[in-house]
Amino acid sequence: MVVIRLSKVKKKIFFINVIYKKKSVFGNILKRLGYYDPFINYGKSFFINYKLLFFYVKNGAKISKRIYFFLKK
Repeated sequence: MVVIRLSKVKKKIFFINVIYKKKSVFGNILKRLGYYDPFINYGKSFFINYKLLFFYVKNGAKISKRIYFFLKK
């Protein structure tokens, strides 16, 4: 199963990745969909490629709770 979730790599910025559920967050990602930077104003802090997001969700990817929270806003 494929999951869309956040990952962080040595910086204070989070990446929105498509990754296999059983793999680690630091493992091989399938695709990077966007980013979230909590230290910038909210309007510019969140970016996601919606075309790719809808493609992966349509093909069976699950969205994590945190990503779902960002999409609701």
